[in-house]
This record gives sequence, C-alpha cells and structure tokens, in this order.
Amino acid sequence: MNKKWFIALVVILVGIGSVFAYRTYTYNQTQQAYADLRAAWVDAVTTKQFDALPALVSSSSLKEAGYTEEDLVTKYTNIFNGIEVEHVAITLQQTEEAVLQYTASFDTAVGKIENLPYKANIVEENEQYKIAWDATMIFPDMLATDKVRYSVAHPTRGEIADRNGVVIAENGERPQAGVVRSSLGEGAARTEKIAAIARALQITPGFIETQLAQKWVTDDVFVPLKTMPTAEKPAIDGVLYQMTASRVYPLAEKAAHLIGYVGKVNAEDLEKNPALSANDVIGRSGLEKALDAQLRGQKGGEIYIETADGEKRSTIATVDAVHGETIQLTIDVLAQERAYDALGDGVGATVVMAPTTGELLAVVSKPSYNPNLFVTGISQAQYAAYNDDPNKPFIARYSARYAPGSTFKPITAALGIEAGTLNPTEAIAIPDMKWQPDSSWGSYYVSRLNFAATVDLTTSLVKSDNIYYAQQALRMGGDVFREGLNKLVFGEQFTLPIAMTPAQISNEETFTATTLVADTAYGQGQMLLSPLQMLATYSVLPNDGELVYPKLLQTDETKTKPVFKAETIATIEPALVQVVTSPEGTGHILNAVPNVAAKTGTAELKATQEGRGVENSLILAYDTANTRYIAVSIIENYTNTPSAAERIVPLLQSFQ
Repeated sequence: MNKKWFIALVVILVGIGSVFAYRTYTYNQTQQAYADLRAAWVDAVTTKQFDALPALVSSSSLKEAGYTEEDLVTKYTNIFNGIEVEHVAITLQQTEEAVLQYTASFDTAVGKIENLPYKANIVEENEQYKIAWDATMIFPDMLATDKVRYSVAHPTRGEIADRNGVVIAENGERPQAGVVRSSLGEGAARTEKIAAIARALQITPGFIETQLAQKWVTDDVFVPLKTMPTAEKPAIDGVLYQMTASRVYPLAEKAAHLIGYVGKVNAEDLEKNPALSANDVIGRSGLEKALDAQLRGQKGGEIYIETADGEKRSTIATVDAVHGETIQLTIDVLAQERAYDALGDGVGATVVMAPTTGELLAVVSKPSYNPNLFVTGISQAQYAAYNDDPNKPFIARYSARYAPGSTFKPITAALGIEAGTLNPTEAIAIPDMKWQPDSSWGSYYVSRLNFAATVDLTTSLVKSDNIYYAQQALRMGGDVFREGLNKLVFGEQFTLPIAMTPAQISNEETFTATTLVADTAYGQGQMLLSPLQMLATYSVLPNDGELVYPKLLQTDETKTKPVFKAETIATIEPALVQVVTSPEGTGHILNAVPNVAAKTGTAELKATQEGRGVENSLILAYDTANTRYIAVSIIENYTNTPSAAERIVPLLQSFQ
C-alpha cells in the first residue's frame, strides 16, 4: 500500500474512534445524570423532604401546571400529612430512556396503598436534566387543581367473652350528660346553674364554658359534657341525657385486673405507634392492653381525588376495615363472681383452674376498682381514693409473688419420695416444738405450731409440721432438693397474656446455707411464687404427677410436662384428704365440701425469729372425684380475720 494512503487511513480510523469515544462518554454522562436525578427524586419523596423537589423539576412544567415552587412544596406537604403517609417504598423501573418511572407503596390513615404507578419525562433545561412534572406525580389521574380527600372506616373493637359466651368486655352504650345553652339562663342564675352542674358531674365550670363556646354550638343543640360511668341518669337541674357508644365492663370490680380497660390515645401513644390516630381507643391495662392488636383491628377507608368543584374524580385506593377479633376466654363468669365474693373484705387473690386442661376458671384480685370509671374519664377525687388506698387496689395480686408457706409441703414430700430419702411410713421422733440439727445453726431454729411426738408423712401434712419437712430436705441435700425443684416452673416465663416475674427458689442459683434449705422445704426462706405459678406447680397432685400449665384463651393448646410418678402422688393424696376429714387437720373447715383434698399454709413475714410477723394465709384445694377444679387462694395479713380456707368454702361448694 502507498505510504500516503496508509497514513490517511490511520487518520480516518483515529477520527472515527474519537467520535465513537466522545459519543460513548456523552451517553454515559447522560445516563449518570438521569440516574442521579431519579435517585434525588426517590430520596426526597421517601424521606418527605419536599423542599428538595423544586430543584428537580423543570420550571416550564411548573408554570404549565400553574404552580410556583412554593406551591409545589406546600401541595406535597399538605397532601402527605393530610392522609398521614408513612413508610414510603419506591421501586424504580430500570430504563435507558429519558423517563422517571416507578411504583410506590406506603401506609396511610386508611391503611396500606401498594404499587401505585408513576411516570414522567426527563427534559433538558438550562443545560441540566429536570423532571417534566405534572399533578399525576402526586397521584395518578390527578389534575393540578384537584384535592386529595379521605374517609376513614373505623373497625369495631372485638369483645371479650367467657367460656360460655357471656360478654365481659362489650361494645355497649352509656348515658352522656349534656346541656342545651338556652336552658341555662342568664347572668348570675346561669353562673350558679353551671356551678351546680359541674359539682354534680365532678367536672369544672371552666370545662362547661369551653364546651359551650365551641363554634358549632347554637342555643338549641345538645352539648355533651360527660359520659356516665354506669347506666344511671341522675336528675340534675339543666342536664339532659343521650346514649352514646362506649366500652362497658359488666363485671366491674369483679374482673377489673384481668380484663382491664380502654382509653383514648395520647401524644405518647401516637409517638410510639404511627398507625394510631388522635381519637383512637386502645387498651390501657389487663387483657385489653395485652391483646390490643387483636381486639382493635385495622382501620380502612377511601382515598379519593376531588375536583375544584367538590366532585369526586376518582378513587385512589379503598381499604376495607378489619374488625377486631372477639376473644373467648376459659373464664367462667359465675366462678369469677363467686371467687370475688368469697374473698369478702380480705386483701388477696383466688385462682381456679380445670386441672386436666389448664383452663383458668377464675382469676380474682381484691381489693379492686371499677374499670368503667376509667373508660369515661375518672375524676381526680375518684383516682386519688384508689391511689391513696393503703391496700393498693391497682395491684393484680394473682400475678404478684408470695412465699407459698405450707401449701408447698406436698411438693417437698413428692421430691423426697422420688429421691429415696423420704419413707412415707417412717415415724420420726420430734420431741420439741422447735429444732435444729446441731449447734452450727447458732440461735436459729425451725419451729412448729402443732405438737406430735412422732411424725410420719400423713401426720406431717395433717398437722402441717415444719420440722418434719426441714429434716426431709436436709436428708435430700441442697443439690438434690434443688434439682427436683427445677423440674417444676421455677425460672419459667408463662405464655399467659398476664405479666409475671418468674417464680424463684432462692435469691441465688444455689442454696447459700443449710438453714435456707430447711426453710425452703416448707415454702418459706426465699421461695416466691405467684398464685398462678402455685396453681401450675400444684397441678401435679390432681394429675397423677403431670404438671399442667394454666391457659386463658380458648384457642390455646393445653401444655403439660411430666414431673412425678403416679404412684408418688397416690401415696400423698390420702394424707391431703385427711387434712380436711380429720378433726385435727389444719383444713378441717373444708369438711363441708365433698371430695376435696387440701393443704393450708401460713407464710410468716418477719426480719428476725423473735415475736410474730405479718402472716399470709393460703389454701390449696382440689376435687378428688371429678377433677372439676384446683384452687389456690391467699389472704394477706389475715391475723384476727377469717383464713383463706374459711373464705373459700362457698366457692368450692359451688362446683358440686
């Protein structure tokens, strides 16, 4: 080839390569600019940083829409805040074309909206790439002059019913007290009448004046002031009544701790849960709180586009409300009421369970409070009366931990039998009312209340002998004793929708002294269980050694675990029957109840061995014929008042 032609060809190829390289560079730069613009838009919308939008859209498109930059920011802000848009998620369409195309999903005041399609062209303006914006970039089908509206469909809160379908927490009605402005009079007479109404309704005159001053109030309209806590409509001069929807608790005090109550959300609630709105009602305590998500359901509604003339142009999304679940408990209303009444004026708790299934039939704490007062807005005076009560009516005592006292002795007996250290027929000589193994205990003694010169298993339960059980635990040794205890419920979290601290054997993971081993054997020392945890522990007695966990919801499965041999329990049960049938039995008061085995208990709380401390009275009782029930009851500081055993008799008789 001619040298000149070769040089010319090289020059041509280099030129072509340069043009191609330039075009490739320009293309890549353009694609990067598109990508950056799309990313900036997505970031601004998902984070709701709407003041960043004007820099991303073309001024010509804004002008065509009749918007200023300020209008753009305001429009997005008002619409997104108005329909409570949260958790925006955008999926970009990958394309080389000059378009911004994506789908968006987000939560709103009426529920979740998914996969809304968006598309806008990308144009060059003043040597920069911008989005050719129009109102469809707010919502598809929207025009610049349109507005976005929504209506909310509120779910019905689920009710709570007992095992037989009797409603314990219901959506009912209450009287709402109010006034008509024209009936209040004028001048001093009006002032006096408002003051009298305020006193009668336990509200302030200032609150009444605020209600009357609302813009919508006219002389002849009913102005609500207070929803009444009961169905009663007390006659108050100037006050009228109308019925209004309200959560109602028919059992009132008799199930207050268990069921709890609802109330309107506050600022703290809204901050914790963005799905809530200002006038929502949520559970405040008890099962109303623990099961709130199931009971409350989910809001629905419609988001739609409205024209400048106030007509609906199109629906953006419709979300059906999901009504709350009706929750059926294992509780029996009659048993609940009888258990509450049986406690009388005592401070304590009673829990009753169907032994074979674990179904809780009654869960009672006393003193109690009226949850209906909290639904309607409890007055300061009423709240103070509860809060200042030294017996602390807000405490759910069935989930509070106590020393189980002598009710725990059958469990220690079972552990000793299976460890091979307790011989049920062995009669142990115990000559004194107090005992210690040797002088290493110093001034510490185990004492008993009822004398018997020799004590075997039956005598130890009938007369509730502390010394016998202290000796049996020391025979087992702390390690073996603790290993047996760990087969029960100690340290476990229950699956009940009731908050409880796990039961404990002692403050440390091992026994720190032999005196602690001895005291633990008869349910003292540092042992702590709630009445519900005692119920589970003692369920081994009517279930031939199998432990049954309590359950509260009908939908829950029965949960069990084997702990003792059936023959071990069969050895112990006759003695528990004699606790009731023997005239010397500490539970002889229950002899009026057929087919019952029982163990009484007294847990003494004091800092030293000197004198008498505060004493709690406990009773464990179960049906030996048809296993209808197992019950645990405790009365705090019962000295000079009826014991737990005395109080529980009518409740147990009701199961016959």
